[in-house]
Amino acid sequence: PFRAPLSTSFGAMVKRSSSSVMVAAVVLSGACAGVGQTFSSLVARPGVQTNAQVRVGAQRPAAQMGGMGASSVLGAAALAAATWNARRRAPKPPHQRGCIAMAARGGDLSFETLVSDLETVMKAKNCGALIIRLAWHDAGVQTNAQVRVGAQRPAAQMGGMGASSVLGAAALAAVTLNARRRAPKPLHQRGCVAMAARGGDLSFETLVSDLETVMKTKNCGALIIRLAWHDAGVFSNGALKGGCPNAAMRFTDGGEGSFGANAGLPDVALGLLKPITDKYVPALISNADLWQFAANVAIRVMGGPSIKTRFGRKDAASSAESVESQEGRLPDGDKGIDHLRDIFYPKGFDDKAIVALSGAHTVGGCKLERSGFEGYWTEEPLKFDNAYFKDMLSKEYASETTAKGCPQHRNAATGTIMLISDLALLSDPAFKGHVERYAADQSAYFADFSEAWVKLQENGCSDLRDSL
Repeated sequence: PFRAPLSTSFGAMVKRSSSSVMVAAVVLSGACAGVGQTFSSLVARPGVQTNAQVRVGAQRPAAQMGGMGASSVLGAAALAAATWNARRRAPKPPHQRGCIAMAARGGDLSFETLVSDLETVMKAKNCGALIIRLAWHDAGVQTNAQVRVGAQRPAAQMGGMGASSVLGAAALAAVTLNARRRAPKPLHQRGCVAMAARGGDLSFETLVSDLETVMKTKNCGALIIRLAWHDAGVFSNGALKGGCPNAAMRFTDGGEGSFGANAGLPDVALGLLKPITDKYVPALISNADLWQFAANVAIRVMGGPSIKTRFGRKDAASSAESVESQEGRLPDGDKGIDHLRDIFYPKGFDDKAIVALSGAHTVGGCKLERSGFEGYWTEEPLKFDNAYFKDMLSKEYASETTAKGCPQHRNAATGTIMLISDLALLSDPAFKGHVERYAADQSAYFADFSEAWVKLQENGCSDLRDSL
């Protein structure tokens, strides 16, 4: 006689406060049925599933709650509570819950609208590849839907269209949309994965813009060129072998990051690039590619030629991937023609290329605390032009010794300098002819410099590509 009305009344009570049902049930069970059972013994009864379990999405039928007979008031209360919670909490199949979802969300929720909305996201955000990756990584492991509720059952048992099903549908929409389109664009044109990972628009265009801003606001183009030059310039294919632009200078516990010739690069140069590095590496570009590309941007920003960069350089994982020493790989400023040829010939350069590459001294200068030399080569050290060659031919330079004991030459009128390795280009007719040609024709210098510079940047590299 109690069962039906009490089940109904307890169902109403659950609507008001599901957390109080079990306590009320215990009280009523003792009063009406004379069982005198305590709450603790009820909870400990084998097979009982608590409301906490129901709340995280358990789908066991109310009849399987176990231990509580339908003939008892307590059983009726628990049955009503479990049934209500199951109906209220558990996700329903789409065809059964569409009206509830529409009321809650204020719109038409259907398979067709889901497909339409997914296609809109894929087209607007260009993120199909990322969604496919999300679904791929979700498959075969515990699903995200299960992680959210802590359950360990297959997603199919979660009921309705769970998060895993949405992921699958999203991936299908992404694949379908990509199939309709042409082949996927290069990463620098889409930046999808990077955008999602870093929370912003990471693309080839934004990278160029950010690099240009750094060069213009920090006036650091010459230093970045030196960074790229010293990273790539260690390559040799003579008595010494190996070396390539691999950004090994990032590590200062040894190797290239500790070379005296690289003073100021691991700390100052990389410090200036740090905001760019943090934003784009490795999501869009490697460190090694970034250094070379940044140098090319710097050359252009300072008025030099526009030089095409190819990508695909691999970053060193530690200082152990450095070359053994700077000796025989990087040129010294206090040595002459024979030394220059000894350094550059094993890299595959001829006399013309040596002179053209030396012309990079048209920008920047020497810092006493880094190289032992001091001064700027030209009167406009932030302008990439052929002034280096013009000055070499037109100005008089007197020898001097710096405070660090390094020999160099300085023009008294302008204070600009030339190193021994610079003026050595006038001591050999094969070199001097190129100096005179570049001084007279900036376009010829830009063309020859670009050719030699690209070769330097790509020495020791393989499988480079035209885009990111």
